[in-house]
Amino acid sequence: MIEVELKAKMEKMEIPNFINNIIEMGFKKIAKKKEIDTYFNGIDRDFKETDEAVRIRQSINLDSQETYYNITYKGAKIDSISKTREELEIKIDDGETARKIFERLGFKPVKPITKIREIYQKEEQDIIITIDEVENVGTYVEFEKVVNDLSEKEQAINELFEILKSLNISKDKLVKTSYLGLRDNNG
Repeated sequence: MIEVELKAKMEKMEIPNFINNIIEMGFKKIAKKKEIDTYFNGIDRDFKETDEAVRIRQSINLDSQETYYNITYKGAKIDSISKTREELEIKIDDGETARKIFERLGFKPVKPITKIREIYQKEEQDIIITIDEVENVGTYVEFEKVVNDLSEKEQAINELFEILKSLNISKDKLVKTSYLGLRDNNG
């Protein structure tokens, strides 16, 4: 699957108005989570240099307190205007054991990224908007649509840019750097 994504820096004080605007556009809040992402560097290559990512994510639903884990691989970004990339993800039962397996295989963990994430969805468009308060980084919003292959990428990017335009979010607020990169570069 291909994840087409745009990310924008926001000020915390802008968020209440932003939420009102996306609700008016038909988005509905589907979850609020605490996510703890442990990233690993490659054994045979430096993922920072290859623009890849491997992580174990612990997600805690802040309403139900349900906890689950995923392992995710993200390929290098495909274009220069978005964060579009291949994403492979699998749900797992035991994040701690998975972390130990990665470490025993030689993968090096880096300091985790912790964030509070509110997720909004507009089902008829398969578009997700997240509002992320990232510890030691700041407040960001992400606009995401998953497509089956690259032939659908341009259409998805256009849809996401239309939403940005509707919300009066200028392109100069867009960020392509990961939260890990932003944190390591002091936000």
